[in-house]
Formats: sequence, structure tokens, C-alpha cells
Amino acid sequence: MVAPMFIFAASAFVGPVQPIASIPAVPRGASPQASLQLVEYSAEVPYKEAQYDPVAADAFFRARPMAALRRLVQLTSTSSGFVFSLVLDKWLSREEQMAERRSQELCDLVTKLGPAFIKIGQALSVRTDLLPAAYAQGLTRLQDSVPPFSAVQGRAVIEAELGIVLSEVFSDISLEPIASASIGQVYKGTLRSTGEQVAVKVQRPDVLYDVSLDLFMLRSLAPSYQRATKANTDLIGLVDAWGEGFINELDYGKEAEATTAFSTAMSQRGLRSVTAPEVVPSLSSTHVLTTKWVDGERLASS
Repeated sequence: MVAPMFIFAASAFVGPVQPIASIPAVPRGASPQASLQLVEYSAEVPYKEAQYDPVAADAFFRARPMAALRRLVQLTSTSSGFVFSLVLDKWLSREEQMAERRSQELCDLVTKLGPAFIKIGQALSVRTDLLPAAYAQGLTRLQDSVPPFSAVQGRAVIEAELGIVLSEVFSDISLEPIASASIGQVYKGTLRSTGEQVAVKVQRPDVLYDVSLDLFMLRSLAPSYQRATKANTDLIGLVDAWGEGFINELDYGKEAEATTAFSTAMSQRGLRSVTAPEVVPSLSSTHVLTTKWVDGERLASS
């Protein structure tokens, strides 16, 4: 079951088709305009953040067939080795013996494939009805093992998005991210004006374009996969459900509103021990979210 499902998924996700240009170090005291020149976003996207529209994406990418073709070539070269291993395991009747090893390889491959595939992998990590237990367990590592993007890019995004010079707003900020997830990474800083510690979450450059293309590819291949496997599942509907939730997460402005609303609701109910980090609105935007720093630990570690 894993092989056909993975072949279908792997035919939709890989690293960025339009990679960010190499970004030099941001000079100390550089202006926000200089940082903006260091951050190269795709000129066009099929739809705005938090407005998933598969019809618009279909028209957008069908008018750009070379983007889909490049993606398909990347998919083949990136996933063919793993898929061949699955086929060989089945042919040699050793699927159960190799399951743990393949689950580790699957996790590594999904990480290489990019943010959208990572997000789907995280969703599948709890779906033992769709994946064997060993594969689902392997995908749980995606919660912690997402490699960061360039710290120089991250700093450039902060300055360009907020229109600030880091050294003027922060007395210090971590050189490298302290945490990295599928669509962004977090830096720890200290505000020069108040001395307060804050967490600054920065979105990966061009993630909207990359995810949009991934979802378009997945939707396009869903009917062929369904016919070939006679899968009794609305695959397009499943992709759209994933897509709507994922695209919604790309608007950090909505996340800021939800965070503030949650804290307010808990306070009104007298649950002051249940809260969320306070948002710093003046240092937040669609692609950057700054909150007061709160020490804590994962529930799994408690």
C-alpha cells in the first residue's frame, strides 16, 4: 500500500522550482531597502495568502507548463531511488523486514521534498489507517527534524517585511534560528527599547509559490492515481482539505489575531493559567510574527 501511495504523493512535491537567489550577508546597519533587494520573491503567485483557490491555481500553472515540467523532472530524480527500493522489497517479499529502515528513508526523503510534503507527512504520521504503523511512526520525526533555511535570508526577510534595521530594534538577536518548521523558523531576540525577550517567527521565502505548485501537481495527478489503484477515496477533496488548511497558515496576520483572541477568551473565563504568548503588533506582518518570549517544553517531554 505504501508504494502506490508514495508514488502518487512523490509526483507532487520536491524542492523549490524557483529558488531564492544567493543572498550575501546583510551589512551591519543596512537599510530596510537594502534588505528588500536581498529577498527575491517570485513575481507572481496564483492566489493570495489564506485564500486557497484550486481553480485559479489550475489556470495559473497551466499557463506556465515549464514550471510543472521542471517539477516533474525533479520529482523523478528525487524519489526514484526510494520508489525502486519499495518495489524491490515487494518483489523479494521482504516488506515487513525492511519496514523500519524504509520508514527512516521516507522521513529523510519527505524532508528533502519541501514544506508542503512535510506538512502532509505530518498529517499522515497519525493515520495508521492509511500507512503501516512503522511508516507512520517514522513520519513523526518530521515534527522535529526540519532543516532551516539561510539565516541571512531570514534576517533579510525581517528587515524587509517590517521596514526596520535589526540593530536599531534589537539589542541582540540569535545568529541562527532556535527552531525550524515546515513553513518558517524562529529567532530569539531582545528588544532594545524595553529589554524584553521576544520570539521572531519568519516565513520561508517563496513558500506560497512552492506550495501552490505542489498542490496543483497533486490535484492534477489524483484522477490518474485513483483510476490506476481503484482507490475508494475522494483524493481531490483530500488534497483540497490539506491545501485550504496549509494556505491559511501562511498568513501570520491571521495567526496573530487567533493568538490574541485565544488569550482574551481564556482570560474572560478566568483561566489565567491557560494563555498564549503576547503578540507584538508593531513587529508583525503577513510573513513575520513577533511574540513575547515564553519558556516551556513539549507535552511529550513533560
